[in-house]
Amino acid sequence: MKKQIDFQIPIKQLADRYPDFVEIMVKLGFTKIQVPGMLNSVGRFVSLEKGCKAMNIDPAKVKATFIAHGYEVINNDK
Repeated sequence: MKKQIDFQIPIKQLADRYPDFVEIMVKLGFTKIQVPGMLNSVGRFVSLEKGCKAMNIDPAKVKATFIAHGYEVINNDK
């Protein structure tokens, strides 16, 4: 199965689909994803695109990091 990161779908869906997703996100600076309950609440409606804006993290860095981990990245060119 090809691993694919879609910047437009909720991060909770990505975390449920890929076991290494949360670890990669934390390394990128999305530390709030580790707060108990955060992924199950906010993560249900916040996309990776919205998360980058909220946390002031460069989407290009996020894309490059996921590509380096073997992911295909889509819907991140708005």
